[in-house]
Amino acid sequence: MVFSMCRCVLLLLSGLLFVLICDIDRAQGASIYKSPNLDDARYWRRNAASYLKKVLTYDENRRMIPAMAKNIIIFVGDGMGIASLSTGRIFKGQRAGRSGEEEQLSFDNFPNTGMSKTYNTDRQVPDSAGTATAMFSGIKTKYGVLGVDFTITETNLEAAKVPSFMDWAQAEGKRTGIVTTTRVTHATPAACYAHTINRNYECDAKVPVNLKKRIKDIARQMVEDEPGRNLRVVLGGGRNHFGASRPTHLKPEYQFQGAMEKTCIRTDGRNLVEEWLQRTNDSNAAYAWKTSDLKAVDLDKVEYLLGLFNDDHLSYDSVRDRSPDGEPSLSEMTEAAIKVLQRPNSPGFALMVEGGRIDHAHHQNHAHLALAEVVELDKAVETALKMVDLDETLIIVTADHSHAMTFNGYPDRGNDILGFGNRPNATPYETITYANGPGFLQHRWNSSVLTEESTDWATWVKLDQLNRSEVTYRHLSAFPLPDETHGGEDVAVFASGPGANLVRGTFEQNYIAYVMSYAGCMGPAKHFNLACDDDFRQEYTKASSAQRTVCSIALVIVFLHAIVRLVRQI
Repeated sequence: MVFSMCRCVLLLLSGLLFVLICDIDRAQGASIYKSPNLDDARYWRRNAASYLKKVLTYDENRRMIPAMAKNIIIFVGDGMGIASLSTGRIFKGQRAGRSGEEEQLSFDNFPNTGMSKTYNTDRQVPDSAGTATAMFSGIKTKYGVLGVDFTITETNLEAAKVPSFMDWAQAEGKRTGIVTTTRVTHATPAACYAHTINRNYECDAKVPVNLKKRIKDIARQMVEDEPGRNLRVVLGGGRNHFGASRPTHLKPEYQFQGAMEKTCIRTDGRNLVEEWLQRTNDSNAAYAWKTSDLKAVDLDKVEYLLGLFNDDHLSYDSVRDRSPDGEPSLSEMTEAAIKVLQRPNSPGFALMVEGGRIDHAHHQNHAHLALAEVVELDKAVETALKMVDLDETLIIVTADHSHAMTFNGYPDRGNDILGFGNRPNATPYETITYANGPGFLQHRWNSSVLTEESTDWATWVKLDQLNRSEVTYRHLSAFPLPDETHGGEDVAVFASGPGANLVRGTFEQNYIAYVMSYAGCMGPAKHFNLACDDDFRQEYTKASSAQRTVCSIALVIVFLHAIVRLVRQI
């Protein structure tokens, strides 16, 4: 009896000890994963506003008259981390016949730069949905969600919604648009207008049956809801998602879809392009599905422009069909968008331009394709710079996140950036490699087995036995994955134009939205900017006019005095 009681007590104590250990483990897990902040929308708004106020107190900013940006353009190189910038710059120079290292990207010359911290509220290394929501709404959020804060659940979508800078711009009467090389329903462009718990709900076929009544797919949101339905320009890919498929002439093997990239085909029988044309209810609305269509549009007169140039993502620029029946480049779409948005006597415009396939190329370890996409984004920025007045246009160039790509070795100056990174007469390795991805398997003998004894190169395909000039060539990765991962380090932010002085230091990614808000006199930071006040602007304009008059009189007096002195000398 006593023994049984002792055994019961021991079992009870053991159970209590087990529970205590589990609680400790859970507590330790919570300390690892739980944010020290509330992470709700209010917290991130306060966080961005606090950093904005801090930057405004810097001496040089206190001495400046507040500036107002009539127009806002934000360029997003999806996955364009620091390594992509450096190697892309060299690639650009080498493609032009120069050594490359001394080359400059168009935005390298921007007067202001900063560093953006890209993590999601629940991930150290983020995805494009959470980062785009942060950049465009000022609210950091969870991995994989769009246009909502971290409180989002399947039942509280309305309460979790957060507006984007497109909402802010439209509220001020600005014309708005998006341009991308991905599907227009993909994460980055969709963050401009959509609100959903899952970024993959791009068309109705992806939305679970039990959620179809509560959650609208992203393509429908663009056509039916604000601010999507009010966008003046939407250019990119994704005809399948709108039920408006056309034959794609490019061979499937040149689409290079990653393991995680699957298209979505509508199952509800709706053609959302036709519905979009009906909803605009404007004779000056145009739809384009190939380059010749886009070139046929009178861009100076059209009021609404929708261009879907591929059933899925647009093709990589390196293999793009450049014929009239093919796809326009990112720079060509950017030019078209600015022409439609930039109207005389308008309050201005807001435009998002994404080089989205930089990311996709990196995911598949296609370094050549990725760097070519960086160069095309650079060309799009150059196009914009030629078309706008930087005295009234804020241009921001940044990335949503980086990739697990490294720029390494000891190559000579001017060495092929896609070539080998070591000195001659040594076992070759590449200047650009990846920490993970499908490139691992391309470099292994299929029959090889790694063992502790296989310390030599016998298990690896020699680099000179691979056709490294093929566009399908994958650079070596250290760990096999079907898709290479993002990187978690900070990314660069470049800025020029009114409000560019606010881009400085290292800041949370959601601060970028507040820079656009403050400079563009729209959204939550508008009230911080004195230039957004009509009375202040009028007084400032009068003062500036008076100052110009005084300066002009002074210059005339100095000029006359100089002439009198010259006459006396003669």
